[in-house]
Amino acid sequence: MKKDKKTVYVRVRDKIDSGTKCQYYIWFGERSNGKTFSSMEYVLEEYLKGNGSGAYIRRWEEDIKGSLGSELLKGHKETIKRLTKGEFNSYKYFQRKYYLTHEKANGEIDKADNKPFCYSFALSMQEHYKSNSYLDIRTVVLDEFISRNYLPDEFIIFQNLLSTIIRDRDDVIILMLGNTINKYCPYFGEMGLDK
Repeated sequence: MKKDKKTVYVRVRDKIDSGTKCQYYIWFGERSNGKTFSSMEYVLEEYLKGNGSGAYIRRWEEDIKGSLGSELLKGHKETIKRLTKGEFNSYKYFQRKYYLTHEKANGEIDKADNKPFCYSFALSMQEHYKSNSYLDIRTVVLDEFISRNYLPDEFIIFQNLLSTIIRDRDDVIILMLGNTINKYCPYFGEMGLDK
């Protein structure tokens, strides 16, 4: 009989609050160990503390469109309710932005925050974001940065998107999340992480 190994779940806040202050935090590991969940929980916590909104980045536009984009936070409804002490209990995804909402039992929204707590971006659409301002973003989450299929010059595209979001500020942290599906990743070489 095969023995199941125990999954170790990631808690992003523990690493960020551990004392070492970095601009980039990189997490990679097995699937379903809470990297994305914990990162988005961190975005919510920081927003509710008044520390700015978040940015959620994926490689392809299809990953943030429609139900794929709107279901990113479906597991966070209890977290939203707990963190807001019941003021909000859900969220809506509208025009690539996430807003806190309060839903009645019948699903009708009776209250909505007018400011987004998170924006979503696709690396493949990076050129389209250049003229916009995102001065309220303080946490950037790049999900699935390790892949088998990369965009041409993807690291440069990522840096250009960060430049659009961050501009000349130094108060933004970047969380890079990846599954261990491939030993090669162009990000490592570009960032000087060749060992």
